[in-house]
Amino acid sequence: MRRRARTRVRCSLPRGIACALAALSLSVAPASGAAGEPGAGHKEQVLALYQVATQLLDAGRTAEACAVLEQGRTLDPTAINLLLRLGECLARADRTASAWNVFSEAAAIAKSAGDPRAARAAALAGELEPRLSRMEIAVPAAGAAPGLEIRRDGVLVLPAQWGQALPVDPGTHTIEARAPGRRRWSLARAVPPGGARVVVDVPALEPEPPARALAAAPPGPRKQALPVVSIAGQRGGDSGDGVGRAQRVLALTTGGAGLVGLGLGAVFGAQAIARRDASNNGHCDARNRCDAAGVALRADAQEAGTASTIAFSAGAAALLAAGVLLWTAPSRPAPAPATAPARRSAAAAPTTAAASVGPGAFSLVVGGRY
Repeated sequence: MRRRARTRVRCSLPRGIACALAALSLSVAPASGAAGEPGAGHKEQVLALYQVATQLLDAGRTAEACAVLEQGRTLDPTAINLLLRLGECLARADRTASAWNVFSEAAAIAKSAGDPRAARAAALAGELEPRLSRMEIAVPAAGAAPGLEIRRDGVLVLPAQWGQALPVDPGTHTIEARAPGRRRWSLARAVPPGGARVVVDVPALEPEPPARALAAAPPGPRKQALPVVSIAGQRGGDSGDGVGRAQRVLALTTGGAGLVGLGLGAVFGAQAIARRDASNNGHCDARNRCDAAGVALRADAQEAGTASTIAFSAGAAALLAAGVLLWTAPSRPAPAPATAPARRSAAAAPTTAAASVGPGAFSLVVGGRY
């Protein structure tokens, strides 16, 4: 005969959420030994969360209790007692539409299972109906664009629900409409409590403006500067030297960015190590079971570690690119050897001159050494 181990967790408020996490982690151990009972682990966890939520409700901490019950609902969506307590919690928080949905869901689950609690869940849902606030999204048939999509608070509203007064929780809700090739439209609308009814009219979406074409350059003669030619017949400037200079400047800039990336990687790495050590200092045990603060520190440490890896990778890639740019940059051309007459001319009169000719312009530059 197998005995089923039970774990009872007594939580000391005001650490409701942390206590719920501790109960959730402790309830896994006895559940692992309950062989042949599918879902036994979840039942133990749901029971622990139910007990914590009850204590939070008794202490008046409604929002935290609802969060704990929602967590239990994800573990076992068919736990009728938990659903009834969740509906009660949501009703206390004035989230009447959410509470009505939970009660209706519990009634349907209990009825399909032949559970007598179906009548109680249906009665609780019926008591909430006079208090339900409703919102109707009106879409004119003539103004509905092809592919029109409407969302309320980010949740898709099906076309079959357009024009129907649907229950919503009191508060501010955002309605958004969008369609291909049309401008997006959105509106924030407040819904008062106590059975109010609000109608939101979705207008016909305006077409997107066409993309602007680049303005054509005005016709006219284009000025083109001629290359600078020295009086001695040599071309001034060197395109290869200009390309090499620009490539070397780009290499230095890329290398600087790489050094910055390595520095950021070191900073984020130090933060990750510090937060990991802080989580091990009384917040997490050797089996990596953590309280709420430990979970937050572990999450921060993971984010910092990811940022460090990205920064190190980007910095190393930038340094590698800088090295390739420097290696492949064209070298500066060697100056052409001066002829003997030129050397004698320079020694006699160390003066140089250069001229440039363009459409409607002529320039002469004279210089020398002294």
